[in-house]
Amino acid sequence: MKILYKNKTVLSKKNYMNLVEFHQKKNNWKYWLYTFYISALLVIIVSFLIASGFIFQSLFLLICFIVFLIYRFIYPYYKTSKELHSDKIQKNLVNYYFFYEKYFKVKNKLGDSKINYTKLYRVYENENYFYLYFDKDNAFIVEKSGFLIGDVESFENFIKNKVWIKFKKD
Repeated sequence: MKILYKNKTVLSKKNYMNLVEFHQKKNNWKYWLYTFYISALLVIIVSFLIASGFIFQSLFLLICFIVFLIYRFIYPYYKTSKELHSDKIQKNLVNYYFFYEKYFKVKNKLGDSKINYTKLYRVYENENYFYLYFDKDNAFIVEKSGFLIGDVESFENFIKNKVWIKFKKD
Protein backbone atom coordinates (compact mmCIF):
# COMPACT_ATOMS: atom_id res chain seq x y z
CA MET A 1 0.00 0.00 0.00
CA LYS A 2 1.26 3.47 -0.89
CA ILE A 3 2.29 5.93 1.84
CA LEU A 4 0.24 9.11 1.38
CA TYR A 5 1.80 11.10 4.23
CA LYS A 6 4.79 10.57 6.44
CA ASN A 7 5.53 12.58 9.57
CA LYS A 8 8.33 12.63 12.11
CA THR A 9 7.43 14.02 15.53
CA VAL A 10 9.71 14.12 18.55
CA LEU A 11 7.90 13.49 21.82
CA SER A 12 9.64 16.25 23.74
CA LYS A 13 8.66 17.88 27.01
CA LYS A 14 7.55 20.98 25.08
CA ASN A 15 5.31 18.98 22.74
CA TYR A 16 3.81 17.02 25.63
CA MET A 17 3.13 20.16 27.68
CA ASN A 18 1.46 21.75 24.63
CA LEU A 19 -0.81 18.70 24.44
CA VAL A 20 -1.61 18.90 28.17
CA GLU A 21 -2.40 22.62 27.89
CA PHE A 22 -4.56 22.04 24.81
CA HIS A 23 -6.39 19.13 26.46
CA GLN A 24 -7.11 21.16 29.59
CA LYS A 25 -8.37 24.09 27.55
CA LYS A 26 -10.75 21.81 25.63
CA ASN A 27 -12.00 19.67 28.51
CA ASN A 28 -11.54 21.67 31.71
CA TRP A 29 -15.12 22.97 31.89
CA LYS A 30 -16.53 19.43 31.50
CA TYR A 31 -14.19 18.15 34.18
CA TRP A 32 -15.19 20.83 36.67
CA LEU A 33 -18.90 20.56 35.83
CA TYR A 34 -18.83 16.81 36.42
CA THR A 35 -16.88 17.26 39.67
CA PHE A 36 -19.33 19.92 40.89
CA TYR A 37 -22.36 17.80 39.95
CA ILE A 38 -21.12 14.68 41.76
CA SER A 39 -19.96 16.75 44.77
CA ALA A 40 -23.32 18.49 45.09
CA LEU A 41 -25.14 15.18 44.81
CA LEU A 42 -22.97 13.58 47.51
CA VAL A 43 -23.37 16.58 49.85
CA ILE A 44 -27.17 16.41 49.48
CA ILE A 45 -27.25 12.66 50.12
CA VAL A 46 -24.93 12.96 53.16
CA SER A 47 -27.12 15.78 54.53
CA PHE A 48 -30.26 13.67 54.20
CA LEU A 49 -28.56 10.69 55.82
CA ILE A 50 -27.41 12.79 58.79
CA ALA A 51 -30.85 14.36 59.14
CA SER A 52 -32.42 10.87 59.09
CA GLY A 53 -30.06 9.60 61.77
CA PHE A 54 -28.00 7.28 59.58
CA ILE A 55 -24.65 8.37 60.98
CA PHE A 56 -22.62 5.30 59.97
CA GLN A 57 -23.88 5.44 56.37
CA SER A 58 -23.29 9.18 56.17
CA LEU A 59 -19.74 8.74 57.49
CA PHE A 60 -19.08 6.07 54.87
CA LEU A 61 -20.43 8.30 52.11
CA LEU A 62 -18.43 11.25 53.46
CA ILE A 63 -15.25 9.17 53.23
CA CYS A 64 -16.21 8.22 49.65
CA PHE A 65 -16.72 11.93 48.91
CA ILE A 66 -13.27 12.82 50.26
CA VAL A 67 -11.66 10.01 48.22
CA PHE A 68 -13.54 11.26 45.13
CA LEU A 69 -12.23 14.81 45.64
CA ILE A 70 -8.67 13.61 46.19
CA TYR A 71 -8.90 11.54 43.03
CA ARG A 72 -10.31 14.43 40.99
CA PHE A 73 -7.71 16.96 42.15
CA ILE A 74 -4.55 14.89 42.59
CA TYR A 75 -4.76 12.16 39.91
CA PRO A 76 -4.44 14.51 36.88
CA TYR A 77 -1.23 15.99 38.32
CA TYR A 78 0.10 12.54 39.14
CA LYS A 79 -0.65 11.25 35.63
CA THR A 80 1.00 14.27 33.95
CA SER A 81 4.03 14.09 36.23
CA LYS A 82 4.43 10.36 35.64
CA GLU A 83 4.29 10.86 31.86
CA LEU A 84 6.75 13.76 32.00
CA HIS A 85 9.26 11.58 33.82
CA SER A 86 8.77 8.59 31.52
CA ASP A 87 11.55 7.46 29.19
CA LYS A 88 9.44 8.42 26.18
CA ILE A 89 9.66 12.10 27.02
CA GLN A 90 12.96 12.17 28.91
CA LYS A 91 14.74 10.56 25.97
CA ASN A 92 12.75 12.46 23.29
CA LEU A 93 11.17 9.43 21.66
CA VAL A 94 10.79 9.90 17.90
CA ASN A 95 7.48 8.79 16.40
CA TYR A 96 7.17 8.19 12.67
CA TYR A 97 3.63 8.35 11.34
CA PHE A 98 2.78 6.65 8.06
CA PHE A 99 -0.65 7.54 6.70
CA TYR A 100 -2.30 5.18 4.22
CA GLU A 101 -5.73 5.19 2.64
CA LYS A 102 -7.51 3.07 5.28
CA TYR A 103 -5.25 3.30 8.33
CA PHE A 104 -2.09 4.84 9.73
CA LYS A 105 0.94 3.36 11.45
CA VAL A 106 2.98 4.77 14.30
CA LYS A 107 6.53 3.49 14.57
CA ASN A 108 9.21 4.17 17.15
CA LYS A 109 12.02 2.26 18.86
CA LEU A 110 9.50 0.69 21.27
CA GLY A 111 7.46 -0.89 18.46
CA ASP A 112 4.73 -0.02 16.04
CA SER A 113 0.94 0.25 15.94
CA LYS A 114 -1.60 0.14 13.16
CA ILE A 115 -4.76 2.20 13.70
CA ASN A 116 -7.83 2.46 11.50
CA TYR A 117 -9.18 5.98 11.11
CA THR A 118 -12.58 4.78 12.36
CA LYS A 119 -10.95 3.97 15.73
CA LEU A 120 -10.01 7.60 16.35
CA TYR A 121 -12.06 9.26 19.05
CA ARG A 122 -11.42 12.83 17.86
CA VAL A 123 -8.92 14.82 15.80
CA TYR A 124 -8.01 18.39 16.68
CA GLU A 125 -5.89 20.82 14.76
CA ASN A 126 -4.29 23.95 16.12
CA GLU A 127 -1.55 26.26 14.92
CA ASN A 128 1.33 23.78 15.33
CA TYR A 129 -0.12 20.30 15.80
CA PHE A 130 -2.69 17.70 14.91
CA TYR A 131 -3.83 15.73 17.95
CA LEU A 132 -5.15 12.30 17.03
CA TYR A 133 -7.11 11.17 20.10
CA PHE A 134 -7.57 7.43 20.39
CA ASP A 135 -9.70 7.82 23.54
CA LYS A 136 -10.99 10.81 25.48
CA ASP A 137 -7.70 11.38 27.35
CA ASN A 138 -4.85 10.10 25.17
CA ALA A 139 -3.60 11.33 21.84
CA PHE A 140 -0.89 11.03 19.27
CA ILE A 141 0.94 14.30 18.65
CA VAL A 142 1.57 15.03 14.96
CA GLU A 143 3.75 18.10 14.55
CA LYS A 144 2.87 20.18 11.48
CA SER A 145 6.51 20.99 10.79
CA GLY A 146 7.40 17.28 10.72
CA PHE A 147 5.91 16.21 7.38
CA LEU A 148 8.44 14.30 5.28
CA ILE A 149 5.95 13.19 2.63
CA GLY A 150 2.96 15.42 1.86
CA ASP A 151 2.10 18.84 3.20
CA VAL A 152 0.00 20.25 6.01
CA GLU A 153 -2.82 21.67 3.87
CA SER A 154 -3.51 18.46 1.95
CA PHE A 155 -3.13 16.38 5.14
CA GLU A 156 -5.76 18.55 6.85
CA ASN A 157 -8.23 17.79 4.05
CA PHE A 158 -7.25 14.12 4.05
CA ILE A 159 -7.75 13.61 7.79
CA LYS A 160 -10.94 15.69 7.76
CA ASN A 161 -12.40 13.35 5.11
CA LYS A 162 -11.38 10.29 7.12
CA VAL A 163 -12.93 11.30 10.45
CA TRP A 164 -15.67 13.75 9.31
CA ILE A 165 -17.48 15.19 12.33
CA LYS A 166 -14.73 14.04 14.71
CA PHE A 167 -12.45 16.74 13.27
CA LYS A 168 -12.23 20.11 15.01
CA LYS A 169 -10.03 23.04 14.15
CA ASP A 170 -8.95 25.29 17.01
